[in-house]
Amino acid sequence: MSFFLYFGIGLVLPAQVDSLSPNFLNEVAPILSLGGCNQGACHGGLHGKGGFKLSLRGEDPAYDYDALVKQAGGRRISNPIPSESLVVQKAIAKVPHEGGKRFKENSIPYTLLVNWIAQGSLPPKSWDPGITSIEIVPKEKLLVGEEKEFSIRVMALLKKGGVRDVTSLVAYDSSDFGLKPTLDGKVVCDEFMEGTLAARFLGKQAPIRVIRIPQETKSLPPFQGENFIDKAVYQKLAQIRIPPKGVCSDSIFLRRAFLDLNGQLPTPQEARAFLADKTPAKREKLVDQLLDRAEFSQLWAMKWSDLLRNEEKTLDAKGVRLFYDWIRRSFQDDKPLDQFALELLSARGSTYSQPAGNYYRGLRDPETRAEAFAQVFLGLRIQCARCHNHPFDRWTQEDYHRLASFFSRIQYQVLENNRRDILDKHEFAGEQIVWLSRSGMTLDPRTRQPLLPRFPGGGETLSGQTPDWLLELGKWVGKKDNPFFAPAQANRVWFHLMGRGIVEPLEDFRSTNLPINPPLLNALAEYFTQKGYRLKPLVKAIVLSQTYQASASAPGDPDDFGNFAQAKVRSLKAEELLDGLSRVLDFPARFPGYPEAERAIAVPGTGLRYSAATRGADSSMAKFLQSFGKPSRSLTCECERSEETTLGQAFHMISGPVIHEMLSAPENRIGKLLTSGASDEKILKEFFLTALCRYPSVQEENQVAVIIKRSADRRHGWEDVVWGIVNSKEFLLRQ
Repeated sequence: MSFFLYFGIGLVLPAQVDSLSPNFLNEVAPILSLGGCNQGACHGGLHGKGGFKLSLRGEDPAYDYDALVKQAGGRRISNPIPSESLVVQKAIAKVPHEGGKRFKENSIPYTLLVNWIAQGSLPPKSWDPGITSIEIVPKEKLLVGEEKEFSIRVMALLKKGGVRDVTSLVAYDSSDFGLKPTLDGKVVCDEFMEGTLAARFLGKQAPIRVIRIPQETKSLPPFQGENFIDKAVYQKLAQIRIPPKGVCSDSIFLRRAFLDLNGQLPTPQEARAFLADKTPAKREKLVDQLLDRAEFSQLWAMKWSDLLRNEEKTLDAKGVRLFYDWIRRSFQDDKPLDQFALELLSARGSTYSQPAGNYYRGLRDPETRAEAFAQVFLGLRIQCARCHNHPFDRWTQEDYHRLASFFSRIQYQVLENNRRDILDKHEFAGEQIVWLSRSGMTLDPRTRQPLLPRFPGGGETLSGQTPDWLLELGKWVGKKDNPFFAPAQANRVWFHLMGRGIVEPLEDFRSTNLPINPPLLNALAEYFTQKGYRLKPLVKAIVLSQTYQASASAPGDPDDFGNFAQAKVRSLKAEELLDGLSRVLDFPARFPGYPEAERAIAVPGTGLRYSAATRGADSSMAKFLQSFGKPSRSLTCECERSEETTLGQAFHMISGPVIHEMLSAPENRIGKLLTSGASDEKILKEFFLTALCRYPSVQEENQVAVIIKRSADRRHGWEDVVWGIVNSKEFLLRQ
């Protein structure tokens, strides 16, 4: 519903609040949020500040009323002289206040507070604020050139009908320091940017997207094409006047597609064949081949093993292998992701004979299970609501514990536990049985009453007679009326292929964290749903788009604010890098605890717990993976995989034991090519095709020829050349 429709029905209350007869709930309580008094760092913290505690962000106005009026002998309120009240004097800094000055004297908040005290500091007749939601008008604003300031109105939708202008009473949260709101509804944007400003009022939130672009940016011509992905991206780029980059070269696409779809580099033969192919459909043909390879399912099994905490400490080595194989087969068969979720959630029995049951081995309590489920399958971070209502989203503490109730009846029978550390209660080594008890519910932390499970988002509440709550939850995941699953999974796939999610952070969908391109996310979610929640069709659609195939940014390109005008350059992941070195040098990697694994991407577990006890190359490769960001799988989050560049990584690549062993091994690719009598020109092309997916330039050929000629030993010369190739940005980065 728009702002103008509100005016059309003639029910808009005036913007000026009634400062003569203020109501505690609707006028005074919001002031505590507006001044930041009830923030976690101030009086809203667990123990409050200076003996004065408020509910966090005003989630319990009745408690706040008592704290303000009745606690401390009522000394915070002075009815005879309202302006001399301690709460007023502190707010305007007339008496010492650690929080400093919160309001100006005679401002609207000051006047409301003083008049409320003057009228007897009365509680409201009802603790129901009487609003259903709030909305910012407009919902989006584009500023061009020197235009920096604009006006907004914040409207509260009333339960009894109509709306009320609450602009002067809302608190704001900004995604960027360059966005500065004022009490009178003005917003100042100091820099070229794209950000979100969120308004808060009585537990409700509403966002506005703000974009400011330079004046000199030219408008784009109308979109020409049929691809639904490119159309959605182009329309947003046209709005911010940023032209998309052209399509990347064949060599870059080849390397990008192999890394993103198979987690590895092509062989020299594969690179040579693709570059020589002149048929128009060769890119689509390559994508189909990569989707059908075993490496595709291995790559996604690794990604989901990260998310599902498939690690050796809680699952043991056998459980890790079995769970990994079940995940890998699921992606190999292109199992619909809603079916994948259903089988995980409803898993029962032995964790050895029913591998999906290992999902619950690392999630030992209802709260952890609920948080993991919401984050992985719904894209929701509900952890804040465990202890209090979510400060930035609609999830209440009751919502949280009703979701946790779905998982409250899971029990374990530990058949054996041969843990290495008998004092570590989080370590399990042996078979377990996952089963459901016939009773059990989580308790409301405030009333201590049991809570029946309820589907997220205000859905159905199940009865205590429902035989299997988790089975019902699993079925609900794939239902069309579940608004969370398809967008969350589409966003995850987009993040993997594009290096940035449409919603960022990746698993943080909420009303105050807007998608960078809502039509794009909706189109991807709809396509994913139409294809039966299957991964491969969605991956193919994205990879064949011009958006995916765009060139990377170059110096001088305008900032697209994350709107996918160009490809994002990123470092190779730990497994991609180690497998890439192995492919370039044709030297097999070895992994602690998993001698059968031929590639880092196919290692079932983390392999990290064994590094301290394992000597030699196995330990070195485990440490290499850890140094380059391989997660320990102790968190249910993509963020656990580190993308930081560190000094330790540089040491590994310059002179570490892994690079040294691979380069100096007599039987590696260098040794094989030299033994075969290959010319220097052929050897160089072989390494360029393998490492960089392109042929060397004439200048590069001449430079290498000089290096080899000056080397006292031809073998050592080629080791230096290959060392230089694998330490180049072109090799270390996915462009």
